[in-house]
Amino acid sequence: MKLSDFYFEEKAQIGNRMPILLQDGTDSGEWLNVVSPDADAAVKAGRAFIFAYRAKVAELKPLENKCKKAKDYLEYNEVMNTACADLNRTLAAEVVNGWSFDEPFTKEALNGLLDQYRALGSAVAKFHNDQRNTLQAK
Repeated sequence: MKLSDFYFEEKAQIGNRMPILLQDGTDSGEWLNVVSPDADAAVKAGRAFIFAYRAKVAELKPLENKCKKAKDYLEYNEVMNTACADLNRTLAAEVVNGWSFDEPFTKEALNGLLDQYRALGSAVAKFHNDQRNTLQAK
C-alpha cells in the first residue's frame, strides 16, 4: 500500500446524487450532489447543526415549559419546526456541491433554490443523515 491509499477526502467530496422530488413526491429527473458524511465540510456542517439545535432547544425551554403548563404545544411546535427547517437548510447549503440543472452550480444559486423550494433543505438533511447511518452500520 502507499500513503495515498488513505487519502479519503477527495473520494468523500464525490458524494452521491440525491433525486429532487417535486412537491407531489414524483421524481423531477433532476438531482443534487451531496458530499459523503465523511467529507470535512459535512463533518463541520454536522457539528454546527448539532450545536445550533442544542442552543435552540435551550433557548426555547421557557416556551416549552409554558406550553407544558398550558397543555398546548402548538406554539412551541411551530417555533421549533421553523427553527429545524432553517437548520436543515443551512446544512443543505454546506453539503451540496453540484447539481444536474443547466445553470452552473454556485453556492449562491443553491441558496436561491433552497429559498424557493423550502422543503428541499429538509430532504437534503434526511438524505445526508441516511448516508451517515449507512456508513455507521458498516
